[in-house]
Amino acid sequence: MKIEERKCWLCSEVLQVMDMAKKAILLLLTVMAVSGVSPTVYTVGDVGGWSSLCVVNYTEWAAAIEFQVGDILYFEYDPGFHNVVQVRREDYHACNAKNPIATYSSGKDYIKIKSPGHYFYICGFVDHCKLTDQKVDIRVPKHH
Repeated sequence: MKIEERKCWLCSEVLQVMDMAKKAILLLLTVMAVSGVSPTVYTVGDVGGWSSLCVVNYTEWAAAIEFQVGDILYFEYDPGFHNVVQVRREDYHACNAKNPIATYSSGKDYIKIKSPGHYFYICGFVDHCKLTDQKVDIRVPKHH
């Protein structure tokens, strides 16, 4: 085999390997997307964000999404007027922020879902939860 023929053959082999690698990567990404392996970032309230001024029904918003372990909740709000307080079920229903599990106040909070269950969040500012229903119940089902 001449040098030129070897170069051509080698280039052909390299291109075939690269094509197979591209196909394998595409297949892997497709499997990950279908199996739900890759996390999704959800902006709580979508374009309305986390606010007592916008007409966002957080109950309907959360019910329309099948949250998964690994997903990320993104709360965007004006920290001068709102915060995010993770509370227990009874405090969620009572709009009580006095016994928080966690409190967030940056205005751009990312919260990763670490396990199945219910996660309850309210705005801890006076009456935002009670008067404007600024609260959300995130349900993360167990998958077998």
